[in-house]
Amino acid sequence: MADKYLNDPDYLFSILTMLVKKNGGKITITEEEMKNVSTGDLIGMYYEPKTGNLILKEVDAEDMLQATTMAREKSKNDKVYDN
Repeated sequence: MADKYLNDPDYLFSILTMLVKKNGGKITITEEEMKNVSTGDLIGMYYEPKTGNLILKEVDAEDMLQATTMAREKSKNDKVYDN
């Protein structure tokens, strides 16, 4: 699951490194931007098998609960990739 990747400091640092490189070598985060992040903010990580892209996106808590329920209901034989 995405949890194992998001709890891995090396993996997270690799994502941060890629984001900095993708943005010309520097990302400035203001104090105000940091204050606007709360523990209730959720980020989902998805893998798109057709393109090989990793997608990080802000998710609504209600949508996250619905996705978790759907994933639990899905049979193991239907699993195509780690999400």
